[in-house]
Amino acid sequence: MVLSAQPDLLIADEPTTALDVTIQKQVLTLLNDLKKDMNAGILFITHDLGVVAEIADRVVVLYAGRKVEEGTTEQIFKNPLHPYTIGLMNAVPNVDLDDFKIAPIPGTFPNITEDIPGCRFNPRCDKKYQCAKCKLEAPQMIEAEPGHFVACHTVR
Repeated sequence: MVLSAQPDLLIADEPTTALDVTIQKQVLTLLNDLKKDMNAGILFITHDLGVVAEIADRVVVLYAGRKVEEGTTEQIFKNPLHPYTIGLMNAVPNVDLDDFKIAPIPGTFPNITEDIPGCRFNPRCDKKYQCAKCKLEAPQMIEAEPGHFVACHTVR
């Protein structure tokens, strides 16, 4: 019924979660066809980086309810800048590498109902990315390169 209204934006929240790859491909093909037929944008919300790499033009990475990185799919996958994005990429299995080991992000997700001073990712961040401001001041989004934005004190 919603599609009959010809929306300019379709929001797809985890549309491929828990689907086998055959059904997942069918859903992605359907969404892509709808995008073309209706000349609409799709806001695709997912945790599946493989799907993101396949279908997205632009990517926004969120952590604890805050945007930490935004850019084209190529920028995010080839040059991740935020430590959380880097951690996500390091946690994706790579069958092309013989000695690949999944590197989980240490620590636990914060309670977002609590006031978290500084960078929300700070308690889990690899120490090489931390600076004195990380514990005190929430980083603002900056444009690290044209069209590629990041919220991290150590990226300038």
